[in-house]
Amino acid sequence: MFKRVVYIVLMLSIAPAAFAARYAGEFLEIGVGGRAVGMGGAYTAIADDPTAFYWNPCGLGYSKGLTFSGMYADLFGGLATYSVAGLVAEVPGAVVGVNWIRLGVTDIPRYPDYDNRFLFPYGDSLGGLPYPYEDPRELIVAQHGEPTGYFSDNESAIFLSFAKLNEFLLDLGWSYFSIPVQLPVGANLKIIQNSLDTESATGIGVDVGAQLRLRTEDLIGRRMPGWVCLGINIQDMTRTQINWGKGVRDVIPTNYRVGGAYIWEFVSLRSRLTLSYDTERRYERTHHFGGEFRFQDVLMLRGGMWGDEWTAGVGIAFWRAKVDYAYRARDLGTIHRVSLELQL
Repeated sequence: MFKRVVYIVLMLSIAPAAFAARYAGEFLEIGVGGRAVGMGGAYTAIADDPTAFYWNPCGLGYSKGLTFSGMYADLFGGLATYSVAGLVAEVPGAVVGVNWIRLGVTDIPRYPDYDNRFLFPYGDSLGGLPYPYEDPRELIVAQHGEPTGYFSDNESAIFLSFAKLNEFLLDLGWSYFSIPVQLPVGANLKIIQNSLDTESATGIGVDVGAQLRLRTEDLIGRRMPGWVCLGINIQDMTRTQINWGKGVRDVIPTNYRVGGAYIWEFVSLRSRLTLSYDTERRYERTHHFGGEFRFQDVLMLRGGMWGDEWTAGVGIAFWRAKVDYAYRARDLGTIHRVSLELQL
């Protein structure tokens, strides 16, 4: 266990320099909200709560009044903390929001330069690390090397969101005549700030999104309570640049999230069943599957697949509050999340 923990810490401290150009802004890929994560991240088409700023900003258009939301998670057995907090407010004709995401890693050990010149200052007849080590980090773990000091990594983003819910009749002609449509649209302006040891960086990005929702009974012409939902979210549409100064920049590639969902409504039970699917590709193609059964808007049970990792969750609503819990199984360690939504 000791070796596993130390190795993760070393990866956190050594890897950023090697992988920053490829995985810039990776902390924004972790996900927000117990409901969405419990459903495997398949949330683009059905995002309609305060966490929609992350999954599809247009979904904030369904918000009413003033709502506070927050989330906390320990990552990798407590080696990192992940926090989210924000406010969403209904204004005349639209909805606005401000949300904050932060990933923090403290007490990252700093080690000397364990290259061949440090290990073998007078040369080495074998021309490499002592057998069987092929990587300096493996040697550090094996020798329980003592750090020369500690530093921290803090990554945060502020999301300024705007959304508007459009409702109208879509004239199709023929025998359908017209169909009621819900078409929310929205956008984020996000400000990213990173600090790693003594270095810091900033960046500005833009997300845009839209959803289309249609009642099943309006589509097929007979009583069948439910909704057909489609959604798209273009994240970092301008290829967000994170500037570290001195001409050093990381670029967050554009990500296209596309999703679809169907919601069955059981009117007599005052309950609903939702099945959803998302696909996205920023660095590699990822598929998301999710399901939720909502019983009388009081108890919610969820499950899903985030790529090849499974997720599960539960939610409870009471008074003006909703508490959601999500579990996600990962190779580096299980992640537990708790989120809160409060109508003010």
